[in-house]
Amino acid sequence: MNVDRDVPTIAEAARQIKAGMLSPVALVESCLARIEAHEPTIQAFHTIFTDEARAAANQAEKEIESGNYRGPLHGIPIGLKDVFYLKGYKTTSNSRIMQDFEAEEDAAVVTRLRDAGAIFMGQLNTYEFTFGGRPTFDALYPPARNPWDITRSTGGSSSGSGAAVAAGFCLGALGSDAGGSIRTPSAFCGVAGMKATFGRVSAFGDLPLSFSFDCVGPMTWTSEDSALMLQALAGHDERDPGSVETPVPDYVTPLNGGVRGLKVGMIRHFYTSDFEAPPEIVKSIDGVGNTLRDLGATVEEINVSPLIDWHAVGRVILPAEAFTIHEENLQNRWEDFGPLARNRMMLGSLVRAVDYIQAQRRRTELLEEIEIALSEYDVIITTAMLTPQPPLDDKAPFPFLDVPMIAVPFNLTLHPVQTVRAGFFNDGMPIGAQIVGRNWDEATVLKVAHSFEKEAGLLKRFPDLS
Repeated sequence: MNVDRDVPTIAEAARQIKAGMLSPVALVESCLARIEAHEPTIQAFHTIFTDEARAAANQAEKEIESGNYRGPLHGIPIGLKDVFYLKGYKTTSNSRIMQDFEAEEDAAVVTRLRDAGAIFMGQLNTYEFTFGGRPTFDALYPPARNPWDITRSTGGSSSGSGAAVAAGFCLGALGSDAGGSIRTPSAFCGVAGMKATFGRVSAFGDLPLSFSFDCVGPMTWTSEDSALMLQALAGHDERDPGSVETPVPDYVTPLNGGVRGLKVGMIRHFYTSDFEAPPEIVKSIDGVGNTLRDLGATVEEINVSPLIDWHAVGRVILPAEAFTIHEENLQNRWEDFGPLARNRMMLGSLVRAVDYIQAQRRRTELLEEIEIALSEYDVIITTAMLTPQPPLDDKAPFPFLDVPMIAVPFNLTLHPVQTVRAGFFNDGMPIGAQIVGRNWDEATVLKVAHSFEKEAGLLKRFPDLS
C-alpha cells in the first residue's frame, strides 16, 4: 500500500530534535494521536503511558533547550514489550500467573534507554510467556493485530512491538528473541529487527523463556534506527550471567560504508528444497542477494545441514528449558495458564535427559557449520519466513509441527541477525529476510542491511490504517 505517513524514523527525528526543528512534545503528541485513533483496532499495547510520556517529553524538551542533549534517542518515543521489569508497573508477560508481579527495579535495557533520553509510550502485548507460534485469545490480554491486515497474525512473541512500530505508534520498540521472537514479527509486520550476538545486550530483568537462547534487541522501521538503538542497549552487565565483557563498537558511523568487496553466502535450500516456500518469498530473498551483487558484493550459494535438523534440535532444547523455568507454576497453578502456552510448555516435560544432551551435542556441530561458512563469507542471508502471515484466528495448537522454525538456527548458533523487509506478497503483505554475521560483528550486519534498504527502496510503503 502506498500511503503517506507523517512518522519520522529515529534517525530523522533525532537530527531534527538536535537542530531544534522538532519538539519532543510535538513528536510524542503525534504518536499519542495515532494511538488514540488506531490502537482500539491494532491492540499493540495493554498499558499506554499517556501522562507519563507527556511529562517525559516536556522534561526532554527542557533538557535539550538548556544544552543537555543526551544523544540520538533523546526525546524519541519507544515501546516496551511486556517482559521487561519496569519499576512501578506490573510486568505480566501476558499471563495470569504474573498479573500482580511488580519488579523492584528496572530491567537493564530499560535503564539504558531511559539514560539515553528515550520516552516510554507504554507496555506492548506479547504471547503468554513469549512462547511464539501463533496468537492466542486465552491469555491475559488479547493479541496484537497486524497493521497491514488486521485479520492476519503479527508473528510472535514480540507481537505488540512489531505492530506498534509498523503502525507508527512509536519510533522503536524493545523485543526479545528465544526462537525468532524479534525476527518473526519484524518480518510479518515489515519492520527491521536485531537479534544481537548472545551476550551483547543484557537480559537482566527480561522474563526468560530459555536460558541458552534468550536475547534482547531493538525493533525499528529501518536498520539505521536499529543501529541507533543497539548503540544504547549494548554493553556488559555483571547482573546477567550470559553477558560478555567485550568492547562495543560504533554501529552508526560505518553504516554508509557500502558492501563492495564483501562476500555474501545465500542459504537457499532452507526455502527452496528443505521447505518449498511460495514463489514470492523465493523471489524476494533471492532479490536481496541480487541487490547486494549489484552494489559490488560477491554473492554465492552455500549449503549447511537441512533445515529440519536445526528445527529438531530447537524443538528439543526450547520446550525443555521453558518447562524447567515454569515447572513449579505448572505444577501448582495449572488453571492460571492459558491452555495454548501451557500445552506447549508441557512438551518439555517429555524430553529425556539423554535427548536434551544429544540435542546440545548436535547443536555444537551445527554451530560449527555456520562458523566455517562465516570464516569465508562476511554475512549469510536466508529467509525470515517460510509462509505468508497466517490468519489471526488460526487454530493450530502446535504450528511448529507443520512448518519448520526458520529463525531458530541462529538462536542455536548465537550469531547476530538483522531482519529486513525484502519484498511483498501479491496481496501487499510484507516479506522479511535474515542477514546473519560473525559473533560480535553486528556492525557489518547492520551495514549490509542498511545498504540493501537504501538501494531496494522497499520502506516507502506503509500500512494503510484508514
